[in-house]
Amino acid sequence: MRTYLLTLTAVLSGLSLIGTGLAQEAVSSQSAPAKTITDTELYDLAYKFRPEQTFHTKVVHLVTVETTIRGATQVAKTRSVSTKTWKILSVAEDGKTTFVHSVDHVDMWQSVTGRQEVKYNSETDKTPPPGYELVATSVGVPLATVTMDRHGRVLERKNTHSQFNPGIGELTIPLPQQKVKVGTKWSMPDEVRLKQDNGQVKKIQVSQVYRLLKVETGVATISMETQVITPVDDPKLKSELVQRLQRGTIKFDLDAGRLLHKQMDMSETVLGFNGADSQMEYLARFTEEPTAGHATAELPGKEPAKSR
Repeated sequence: MRTYLLTLTAVLSGLSLIGTGLAQEAVSSQSAPAKTITDTELYDLAYKFRPEQTFHTKVVHLVTVETTIRGATQVAKTRSVSTKTWKILSVAEDGKTTFVHSVDHVDMWQSVTGRQEVKYNSETDKTPPPGYELVATSVGVPLATVTMDRHGRVLERKNTHSQFNPGIGELTIPLPQQKVKVGTKWSMPDEVRLKQDNGQVKKIQVSQVYRLLKVETGVATISMETQVITPVDDPKLKSELVQRLQRGTIKFDLDAGRLLHKQMDMSETVLGFNGADSQMEYLARFTEEPTAGHATAELPGKEPAKSR
């Protein structure tokens, strides 16, 4: 049952990653020394939209969780494919953009050792399976009206619909407020909320750290990694926390001013999460890229690759 709850959270997190708000803190930046960097040009990383535009992205979240407790092993796999949509309402002269955020379609699948597979497709299934009710009510309706500055900092957000939100991920990519050169780092403070066995919520302070790796043919490649600030010693909490961390790269089109590709890969092992003789291995891959409309789900294939 513990593994089932962990992986169901992972499935729903795939939806929440495309629906949570960006921490409204100022971006701090600093230039990171790198002897191999020769590009000294300054780049303006900023969103560029036009009124009445509609921007769709396909979001795929794959998770494999293998748990071993007192010699018994259970494997849980989840896959969620969804279409995120921004409908641009207005763009001011300074680039300030207001848009309506929604999720047009979801296709979810889950497999747990010893249990029947669970599937939910918002287009074909009239009734969602148990545990997916909130996801179902969040599809095809406006979730929020958001105003952000040209660098992705959320200035105002009005939620118009209840949505699952475990406190993970961003709705926008926080870009530096000033022009930067290759090698520059910037960070955003954030908070992850973990539910403890006693029902209380423990707040974990983290920092999302970004770095401009390179710029080629107008495309910026940015690394991103979550750094945990609050010490977490409880293995049970660690087993939840690893599902909220991110590590990967982002490709951003400087000329068009929008996301081209985002890929996050996680591979973590937690010992003692359910007694001394227990272990959890967590593998996950999250991707997002532009699409013309509804994302099409693929059949379960290879597990997310282990990467560090």
